[in-house]
Amino acid sequence: MILISACSKDGGTDPGTGTGTDTGTGTGIIQLGTGVIYYDWATDGVLKFDLGTSIKASFLPYNTRRNGWDVSRDNTWVLESRDDPDDYDAEIYTITNAKDNTIVSQFKKLSGYSNLTSPLLSYDKKLILVPPTFDDGVMILDLQGKVLFNLVTFKGKKLEGRVIWMPDNTFLFSQGNDLYRTNKEFTNATLVKTFNFDTWGNFSVSPDGSKLALRGGNHLWMMNIDGSQLTQVTESNWTEVWPVFSPDSKYLLIGCNYTPTNQLGHWWTLAIIPADFNKYNVEDKADKRVIQMVAKGEHAAEAADGTTLWR
Repeated sequence: MILISACSKDGGTDPGTGTGTDTGTGTGIIQLGTGVIYYDWATDGVLKFDLGTSIKASFLPYNTRRNGWDVSRDNTWVLESRDDPDDYDAEIYTITNAKDNTIVSQFKKLSGYSNLTSPLLSYDKKLILVPPTFDDGVMILDLQGKVLFNLVTFKGKKLEGRVIWMPDNTFLFSQGNDLYRTNKEFTNATLVKTFNFDTWGNFSVSPDGSKLALRGGNHLWMMNIDGSQLTQVTESNWTEVWPVFSPDSKYLLIGCNYTPTNQLGHWWTLAIIPADFNKYNVEDKADKRVIQMVAKGEHAAEAADGTTLWR
């Protein structure tokens, strides 16, 4: 159970607790389970938000050499990819114990010039999934950096889109308007869904493996993992991005009011909605069921501009 502010015209916020007084339940208490949300924010580096206490803290300090990061599902390991200071064509992958900062594994990965990567740990912490680069495509590594699988093209086209792990160690990848899922041996891939959006992406899978969330156009959608029941779940005059499921698969962390700042920059505010296939209006104060992610002692919702995780 967590205490999170839900701002409204009639309901105030106690700045000492971060507890809203009007959340739509009449109690100021929203049951959203437990866990930790990790998120990139500007020069603050990677922050963490404890849902049990609504307290935020620094997790990884800002580092211009860091290209990507991930946290294992049990919150015990941190995987980072950083520029190799001695080799423009390589990165250093490091897995660190989150409790005592000891190194579990570290190795050099040849990535090609400017091919920066954001690797992902498998659910069982035995494999590393490397998103596609121009030179190497998708790669599966063991924890010592040995290449176990490499897929550069699929159906005659280079892979360029997002890839994510499934809980059973298969993975999903996009190609154009199509979403595919591999088998466990990575020898075959089957079509999950063809989307008709002008733009789409930011897809994530629920930890129980039953649902998928994604951005389609300016809003977020959910569907069953077999491609059925594609349903719009957010609405606003804004753009919503990067849906992330809670560890129990019952809620979605979402990015609201996506705002570009320049050619490459962008940011968004963080909120939580149930992952129940209902539609939620995420504009400010429009829907009391939408819970803004407000830290203890603060009034504004937290903002992110990069990777967001819920563990």
